[in-house]
Amino acid sequence: PAKAIAQAYRRRWDIEIFFRFLKQELNVSHLVSLNKNGIQVMLYMTLITAMMVLIYKKANNIGYKTAKRRFSMEVRDLAIALIVVHCGGNPDLFFKT
Repeated sequence: PAKAIAQAYRRRWDIEIFFRFLKQELNVSHLVSLNKNGIQVMLYMTLITAMMVLIYKKANNIGYKTAKRRFSMEVRDLAIALIVVHCGGNPDLFFKT
């Protein structure tokens, strides 16, 4: 029936919009894994990251692209600081202004 076809098309369109979001907004250009578990892990991690960026955006009252850029820089700096501390260094030397 026409109603079932319309519902299937709507679902397909929602999936297309989701993958466009992954590709354009989160820069996911290809799947790292081809098995079901690997794809699920990648999608969950991508969705968690997207939610964290949206929370960051709302908390700082800024636009999405600015939030994405700032969030990635802060996560990068935090990761570097943790590595420096783990290696016995002083992270304050890295963050000199």
